[in-house]
Amino acid sequence: MTGGERYSRQVLAWGEENQRTLERSTILIAGVGGLGATVAQLMARAGVGRLYLADHGVVDWPDLNRQLLYDEGDVGQKKVAVAVRKITAINGTVQTIPLDVRIDDAFTPPAGINCVADCLDNFAGRSALFNSLEDGTSLIHGAIQGDHGQVLTLVKGVSRPLDEIFAGSRQPAAPIPVTPAGPAVIAGYMAHELTRAIRGGPGLADRILVVDLTDYSCSFLDV
Repeated sequence: MTGGERYSRQVLAWGEENQRTLERSTILIAGVGGLGATVAQLMARAGVGRLYLADHGVVDWPDLNRQLLYDEGDVGQKKVAVAVRKITAINGTVQTIPLDVRIDDAFTPPAGINCVADCLDNFAGRSALFNSLEDGTSLIHGAIQGDHGQVLTLVKGVSRPLDEIFAGSRQPAAPIPVTPAGPAVIAGYMAHELTRAIRGGPGLADRILVVDLTDYSCSFLDV
């Protein structure tokens, strides 16, 4: 069985060929904070072949309520360095590569990326990330503020540009309110959508899933 005992339960859900496809895939996770820290470990547990982790920040005390890769002993350390160490401990078969960079207009993604997880917290970075991608690359965008979150899949060169979709949106004033559970919920949706996109059948292509945790409702917006 593909992956042996480690992947036996998920292979029952999506089959051996889809597991092999996942193991041959490369994902870039942009931002290893509230969303990215959870997306990264979920994709490692799923057995993706290669993970690039891009972030320029350090672990701080306010991160610990929701950034599930980090603990008190990590405060003051570079997020990508800590994340690589802990992802490797979760699944040593995954090639995990740190990128200690800011995502801005000068950013160039590594070659061979199949999918990108947009786990950033600012519109300028999100726009620069999407614009930097090669045509045909799938980007799974996620965002969380308070008890509200969203997930959207865009394909570069096919979908409307991200900055056009969110034109006129105002950057929330920092610090952004975030509960402990909210990022885990949205990150779970993102990781599930990443596996679907890799397997060729994204469920949120050109439509936003809007999640309201105050009443546990979900809705969709076509873009």
